[in-house]
Amino acid sequence: MKEAIVVENLKKSFGTNVVHDGVSFTVYDGEIFVVIGPSGTGKSVLLKQIAGLLKPDSGKIYVYGMDVLNLSGEEFIRFRETLTYVFQNGALFDSLPVWYNVAFYLIEKKGIKEKEAKEKAKYYLSLLGLSGTEDLYPSELSGGMRKRVAVARALCMNPKCILFDEPTSGLDPVMTAVLDRLILKLKKEFGKTCVVVSHDMTSAFRIADRVAVLWGGKVVEIGTPR
Repeated sequence: MKEAIVVENLKKSFGTNVVHDGVSFTVYDGEIFVVIGPSGTGKSVLLKQIAGLLKPDSGKIYVYGMDVLNLSGEEFIRFRETLTYVFQNGALFDSLPVWYNVAFYLIEKKGIKEKEAKEKAKYYLSLLGLSGTEDLYPSELSGGMRKRVAVARALCMNPKCILFDEPTSGLDPVMTAVLDRLILKLKKEFGKTCVVVSHDMTSAFRIADRVAVLWGGKVVEIGTPR
């Protein structure tokens, strides 16, 4: 199987607090890889290092063969288009309508005209059951809807891999199931690789191809939900 993400002997501390003490694992192309572990074990910190938002103290991270810690200018652009991050709270721009949030990358980085970008945004919103919300603002949406807008924004960049930080946090059981089905759809219909940090065991067992347990600064177990 093709390797999508390779993490080798990752170490990260904040002052005297050792968060990661030799984390290693491989995520394969097209799989849903779920990372579980108690609060405070550095699950979100791990995602941020994979995304290049935090630098580890030592170790290696490769995303589709790209050395994340040593990216050249052109590689950095390719990396940003290969992998996207769905933050726990959605991280939407409150002052911008939903469609602009979704199309932000296309307009600001790709230079696509607003009319064309809005049509693309409407398409991805419709895939997530959000038709008719494009001219609303994030404050007018429910928590579950905001999370789906964040996923639509990630999809609009057409990445190979999507990182999800606690996607079901704060959602009721019905909306959790909806979001789980969405992540499964991303894999089955769009061929996306998904790395999901979660505390929700029901959700993890529902969506995961493999589960990694983060404990004591290391990955202590990797296996299928079964």
